[in-house]
Amino acid sequence: MTVLKTGATALAAALGLCASASAHTSYLLPNVFITSEGEYVTLEASFTEDPFVPEIAVRSDDYHVVLPDGTRDDFEAVTPFRQVVILEDSLEAEGTYRFTTGVRLGRTSKKALVDGEWEAVFGPDAEVPENATEVITSQTETVADVYVTKGASTWESVNKPLGRLVFKPITHPSEIYLGDGFEFQVLFDGEPLAGQSIEVKRAGGAYESPKYERHVETGADGKLALSFDAPGKYLIMTRHAADAPEGADTDERSYTTSLTFEVAR
Repeated sequence: MTVLKTGATALAAALGLCASASAHTSYLLPNVFITSEGEYVTLEASFTEDPFVPEIAVRSDDYHVVLPDGTRDDFEAVTPFRQVVILEDSLEAEGTYRFTTGVRLGRTSKKALVDGEWEAVFGPDAEVPENATEVITSQTETVADVYVTKGASTWESVNKPLGRLVFKPITHPSEIYLGDGFEFQVLFDGEPLAGQSIEVKRAGGAYESPKYERHVETGADGKLALSFDAPGKYLIMTRHAADAPEGADTDERSYTTSLTFEVAR
């Protein structure tokens, strides 16, 4: 089934899946990152443990595109499957496009404070430990982004904030080269996150020996300059738990933000 210019309420209904993606990271992967004359771009969206191997389709009612002038638009086509969602959009204007799952709310759970440590309590029938001294409710909130540039790079779509937990590129995400690396800042509610853990993976990394996977931390200013030993397609992800916004259905939100990008020679 193909959904045309619908935004994603119909998509969410079409993807009535119960699978849990608790240990997975959502991503968007385009068939091209940079093009000079391309008219269309096709992307896949899924949850994965090893990028970019789709496992669980990303359900979202906020799929959208940020055009090179910074305005919002819908995808032209959204086709859901069980393990992946295929999206397509035209590249009419030159500049940098931002393709995103948007802000999507996921599963809810509980956390129990036991002997000074928080333990997750999953599933509607899961029992809270008898010796728990405090119990709170939590819900996941995720955003997955990727940038595609036609012609010369532009910044309007890159600088547009989305969600509370944000990767703010300092290096343009369409101009990441092997010899230069990628510098960015991690923000939460507009403020830098110091010492924030970032997970870095790349396509095919599971075949490397040892498996390619890095865990690095931001500096005191929330900034990080990543270097790379090989070109390829990369996925970075970060998580941060905080009090849920006022009026939310849970006490806490567990935020996850990911970004897909290409490192060129």
